[in-house]
Amino acid sequence: MINDTNMTVKDNGKAKEYQAIRRKLTLVHLALTPGLLAVMLLSGFHLVLRDLTAAVAGGNEWMRVAVYFSLFSVYFLVFDLPLSFYSGFRLEHRFGLSNQTLGAWVSDFLKRSFLSFALSLALIELLYFILRAAPGTWWLWAWAGYAFVSYILGKIFPVVIVPLFYKYGKLDDETLAQKVKALAARFGMPVGNVYSLNLSKTTRKANAAFMGIGRTKRVVLSDTLISNFTHAEIETVVAHELGHFTARDVWRLLGFGLAVSLAAFYAGFLGMNAWAGTLGVASVSDVAGLPLLLLVFYAVALVMTPAQNAYSRRRERAADRFALRAGGDTSVFVSCMEKLGRVNLAEMDPPAWYEWFFYDHPALSKRIRMAEEFAASV
Repeated sequence: MINDTNMTVKDNGKAKEYQAIRRKLTLVHLALTPGLLAVMLLSGFHLVLRDLTAAVAGGNEWMRVAVYFSLFSVYFLVFDLPLSFYSGFRLEHRFGLSNQTLGAWVSDFLKRSFLSFALSLALIELLYFILRAAPGTWWLWAWAGYAFVSYILGKIFPVVIVPLFYKYGKLDDETLAQKVKALAARFGMPVGNVYSLNLSKTTRKANAAFMGIGRTKRVVLSDTLISNFTHAEIETVVAHELGHFTARDVWRLLGFGLAVSLAAFYAGFLGMNAWAGTLGVASVSDVAGLPLLLLVFYAVALVMTPAQNAYSRRRERAADRFALRAGGDTSVFVSCMEKLGRVNLAEMDPPAWYEWFFYDHPALSKRIRMAEEFAASV
């Protein structure tokens, strides 16, 4: 018992150190994006890129957008790469959370970067097509396009995007699979297969999720969860996800996000009207206005982050209560939370300001305390 306590204290100290570094990196990243955009706009570099783009692409509007966005992406990559390498590779290895070799990390980074660039370019091309076609009402049409793309990505994410980085497999533990299916059936969720995901390819952290929308919905358990948690603890994690399913939280959170994006697009419309001319941007469809648009979008997202995360934490608390009612054994829920904290090096009590702004889940100590209060009330 004494050894277990010492191990918990040691792990908690390690988690605090890890999360303290993570907080600093988050704040640096938070300032980096608007900082780089502001430097572009105030230095006139956005106009330099436009002139260079015109020399390369000529009068073809689609090509202009592609060239400008490519140069713009390289500008960001130069500053972001060192931060990504440290946070995604060096730091994770320092704290024993990563299983990746340097070559594997580079391969995944290139794959993610190319995928992100290709998808972003398609969306930017669509945005500028709308800007050219409807300069007075573009924000509304662009928001509608964003809503449609968000829905499509939700459907294809588990069947197209995830397999690019990880491999699904049918859960080998048939006893556990049947328990998960029976639990899902209790609450009206049809489950054909329970999938295992080789998350251990990259990390030792554990996770589980219901992925997809409609027919692409599936139960996914990471192999790190399966190997480190008991069946009862895994059922608790699945019950939490079932809480989200029964409350239709995917749609709730999607709706909240679309409301925020509508505000962002309208703010972009107002911002372009107010500042484009001052910054040398010829018209709303001038590709040199992209940094201004993105800066306005980022500002709205930043302002709305606490509200979005507060709403998410509320839904997570509701899912926790659902899991407690579905499972009935509070001690299993508590042991599951404690184990998640140790495996993921999560901080039990993060600073209140950081939780308020950045956490989309309640702190682990609050989740455990709620479980104990639940046990006392039944």
